[in-house]
Amino acid sequence: MTKSFRPMFTFTNEKAVGNGQRFATQDEAMASARARFQVWTMPTGFFAEESTDPVNYRRVDGVDQSIE
Repeated sequence: MTKSFRPMFTFTNEKAVGNGQRFATQDEAMASARARFQVWTMPTGFFAEESTDPVNYRRVDGVDQSIE
């Protein structure tokens, strides 16, 4: 089973939500979430969650890059 990590975001009074991005490492997912969190105004927090979905993004020089 392939393991991946997805950026997750928390919002006031809501459960955590993510998107379709999946990274090979938790560090990549956290860096992506952190970068997005810094420019959004609605989320109240962020984290990376382990997923069984295949990896479809990587983080290169501070930028998310699609693998597909």
